[in-house]
Order: sequence, then structure tokens, then C-alpha cells
Amino acid sequence: MDQKVFEMVTGSVETALNGQGFRRTEGEVKKEEGREVLFLGEGAAYSVLYQENGKRFTLRTCDMDGEEPNGQWKTLSMWLYDPDTDTPAQAQSIVEDFTETLTGPKQTAAVKARKKRKKDDDSNVDPLFFFNRFVGLFPELKDELNEERAVYGDVRSVTFARERLLPKINALVNNPAEKDRIARCSQLLNDLYIAGDMDVRSIITIVVLNGIEGEKAVENVRAQMNEDVLKSYKSALKMKGKKVKPEKKKKPKKFTAESLLNR
Repeated sequence: MDQKVFEMVTGSVETALNGQGFRRTEGEVKKEEGREVLFLGEGAAYSVLYQENGKRFTLRTCDMDGEEPNGQWKTLSMWLYDPDTDTPAQAQSIVEDFTETLTGPKQTAAVKARKKRKKDDDSNVDPLFFFNRFVGLFPELKDELNEERAVYGDVRSVTFARERLLPKINALVNNPAEKDRIARCSQLLNDLYIAGDMDVRSIITIVVLNGIEGEKAVENVRAQMNEDVLKSYKSALKMKGKKVKPEKKKKPKKFTAESLLNR
């Protein structure tokens, strides 16, 4: 494969995807079947593959699995190209087709749908999942979760966070010798805040962060929080020490309906 033609095709794909938030992986992935360049984005990946044996260019896509493509590739376009016999004009046709495919309304809509699906999937972390993630940091939490379920039939999220998890975090962050575990704890709070539902986010900011004791401990933890957590944490600080009255039940409105028979 002529390097100039390969770069022309992959370069055009890179230009088309840059505006959609994709990045080209460093270097070129070499495979036995040919040569490939990957473009990774939020929730989706694209690949330009040239197969030496089949003498063809393939533009394909798949979903992301974390930071890597999940490998379930779907072909979007395929063109035969023999560098020994085909002309630059034929290579230009491949460039135009790949660019049109990537920037067309159908494909850009698919990318947006993938991003939304990924965001929705990543925001399904509930309080029970949140507590289970801390078992790796505090192994005794596992037995306490089982005890909570045995006694109450479920986990009382706020109460369990305040009475069981918070004391452990307080003891940890106030121990200067536990730098590595403190960093792990802070990273968990960051990650779970981003992935968590509204209950998890409230537990992190109002119960955990608001409940950390010791000026030095508070400073150390805040220094390791990301911007999203800090923004909510500042708002939560306004509620610290305040008692929130339960919402009064509204009386149901009464409606009088005239019988249709009397009309």
C-alpha cells in the first residue's frame, strides 16, 4: 500500500471526526491482515482498515468498552483499491465517500445516540452499588451491609452512610500515614459521583463530605476532589448544621362533578 494514499484516506477521516470529538490513536496499528488506524470517542470508535490480501479499504465502527473499542465492528463502507493498478482519482473517491458517510445526518445522529446511551448507562449507580465499592477499602463493611439487610430488609441509604461508612472515612482521612488509602477513597468518591444517581450524589456531598471532621482532613480531601464534586460540595456546605423540616403533605383537592343524567 502506498503510504501517501493511506495517509490521504486516514487523514480525511481524521478531519471529519475531529469536529465530533474523536481522537486518532498514536501511531498506526499494524495487523497481519493489513494496516489500521483507530479513532476513539465518547461511546464510539471508528477504524480505517486496509487489507493487503483483499486490496480494499474498510470504514467501520463499534461501541467503546471503557477506554477501548469493544471489537464488535460494523462495516459502514468498503472500497476495492489496488495500488498497482488504481489511480489517485479512485483514491479520492474513497476519501469523498468516507467523509460523506461520517458527516451525514444518519451517522452523526448515531454518534449522539451512543453518547446519550453511554451517559445514561453510566448514571445508574445506586446507593447499594456505592456501598459495595467501598468494601474493597473497608472489608468490614460487607458484614455490616448484610446485617443491615437482615434487620431492615433493605439498606437505609442515608442512615447507613452516616452511621457506618462516614466514621470509617473520618478515621481514614485523619490518619496521615494512610496516604495511599486516602487517595483511593478520594478517587472512589470522584468516580462514583460522576456515575451515581441523585441519591448517591447527595450521600457523597451532604453526608460524607459534609461529615468529615478536622480542618486538615477537610483540606486534604477537597484537594483531591474534581470540579464537579467541589461545585456541589460548596452548595452542600450551606446545609451543614441545618435541620430540614419534612415537606408538609398537601391536602388533596376536591372536585364536584355534575351527573350527566341531570344535564
